Amino acid sequence: MGTCIFCDIIKQKVSCFEVYRDEYVTAFLDINPVTSGHTLIIPNKHIERLDYLDEPGLSNALMSSLIKVSQILIKSGICDDFTVLSDNGDQAQQDIKHIHFHIIPRHSDENFSFKLYTDHIAAEKNNLLQIWEKIKRKQID
Repeated sequence: MGTCIFCDIIKQKVSCFEVYRDEYVTAFLDINPVTSGHTLIIPNKHIERLDYLDEPGLSNALMSSLIKVSQILIKSGICDDFTVLSDNGDQAQQDIKHIHFHIIPRHSDENFSFKLYTDHIAAEKNNLLQIWEKIKRKQID
């Protein structure tokens, strides 16, 4: 593993606009925001992807921090609504290989648009059934 910018932020080797910190997580303003108040939440321990996380205490702390930081943004008047986003892996366009969640404040007058389009072939009942059966088989194995 090379240098991780998020680990450097946690160790305070790199400055940030910190919004929240506890023993498990750090939250700070994104320096490349898509909207005003765009905040990142990262675990204080280097873990590359969400599916590699196997510590219940850290899992709970991450979820709790998503709620707390959202409330901080709302109470401060930054936004009323928000989007939570996390990319995991190269095909998901994860740019920094350290789990991170984006809390993106949403505003009525913003230029940012986030729209997921339905894959109508994947949505066909037979295809949904095949995927569901594959998932269920792996849970049994």
